[in-house]
Amino acid sequence: MPDTPVAAVLLAAGGSSRFGQPKQLLEWDGRPLIAHLADVAWAAGLSPILVVLGAGAERIAPALAGRSVQLLQNYRWEHGMGSSVSLAVSALMGSPAAIFLQVDQPFITAGLLRALVTTWRNASPHRGIVVPAWEGRPGSPVLFERTFFPELAQLPADVGGRALFGAHAEQLLFYPVEDPLLLADADTPAEFARLQAARRDPLALLRPIRAVISDMDGVLWRGMSPLPGLQDFFAFLEERALKYMLVTNNANQSVTQYVEKLARLGVVTAPEHVLNSAEAAGDYLLQQAAPGTRVYVVGGPGLREALARRGFVLTAGEAADFVVVGWNPAFTWEDMAQATLLIRGGARFIGTNPDRSFPLERGLVPGAGAQLALLEAATEVRPLVMGKPEPVLYEQSMARMGVSPAETLVIGDRLDTDILGGLRLGLPTAMVLSGIHSLEDVRRSFVHPDLIFDDLAALTAAWRALDEP
Repeated sequence: MPDTPVAAVLLAAGGSSRFGQPKQLLEWDGRPLIAHLADVAWAAGLSPILVVLGAGAERIAPALAGRSVQLLQNYRWEHGMGSSVSLAVSALMGSPAAIFLQVDQPFITAGLLRALVTTWRNASPHRGIVVPAWEGRPGSPVLFERTFFPELAQLPADVGGRALFGAHAEQLLFYPVEDPLLLADADTPAEFARLQAARRDPLALLRPIRAVISDMDGVLWRGMSPLPGLQDFFAFLEERALKYMLVTNNANQSVTQYVEKLARLGVVTAPEHVLNSAEAAGDYLLQQAAPGTRVYVVGGPGLREALARRGFVLTAGEAADFVVVGWNPAFTWEDMAQATLLIRGGARFIGTNPDRSFPLERGLVPGAGAQLALLEAATEVRPLVMGKPEPVLYEQSMARMGVSPAETLVIGDRLDTDILGGLRLGLPTAMVLSGIHSLEDVRRSFVHPDLIFDDLAALTAAWRALDEP
């Protein structure tokens, strides 16, 4: 079962006395700063998100309208940050850990927050406090494991969580960051102006890119028709010697079928450049179990072929060690019943992708995510999902290409899968408006891509123009 989410605590109770106006309401990326940071925490998958308000709470709270946050009112905010930390800790019920964020750090990313969580979960020997640092200098935000909550709750009102560092030096784990802006804060208008000036031209994100992870449907084509700039985009990748992976949540078609479709659209590529959630599921299962392991599949021929090719035994449902569910238009009550019995009997529950719907000419219809939701309701077990926005497809793609997140661009047309998944892992993201989501959807969303283009042709043209004098 998936790990229990780590919580976020956004400390936003201060009166901004040195600043002269509420820092919480400063505009950043078209939103109040407090809303921007709440969105970053949400994109990182942190839950619950607690926001501690104090001074000017009646003005600040409306900036968080519509967001999945829990507001806490600190009536003792004038006494110092420790009073806010103590209040937040008292509201953290079952959270295994919490990341404490300050409201004046606009460059914090979902990727950084996820990295702190991953560092904590994977630490060996185990450590309970994770601190980001640049060139050895610690910064914020800081992750505290639950074992430290009682001490945090007892902090003097005028003392922050850093007071624990000295007494628990052996529990500290520093996570190095490559860019000091990630940890920068603004206590004065001059410092905030400096941070605004430091905001790079968004297109500059493209300069260090060595690899691309691109969605297909809605980016490269729509139905059987190529989208503008398809062939030129692949010519550009070849010109720049850029590595690439074409990824999709669709587990129903095989890699060979995608390669053949691209050929019909005038693009020649090789199977090693294509990764779908069926292949990702197959590779993941090989990490968990030996060939010959029994797998019950609810899905199409692409998924069945990917698992059988790796040597797994596809059962008829009499017994299984894994239940793997992908989109299946022939999904029946008997399929549901058999999968439910196996999962309740101890089989591990794997899903190919979480897309609850997908578009047809007549409108949105149920997708694989809807089938997963049905089985989750029947079994009370959450599936481990391979597809976007979960990390597996991205991590496997980067491993195949031998690249890091900072040098890998994600291109997609869906905010809730393509873009969200990239942001969570700290990958630069480019959204094209040729598929599912529109510019209006972006304005309404808590997910904010780094770059937005009308289509692949516009992205390629902007990328080429970076080298022009």
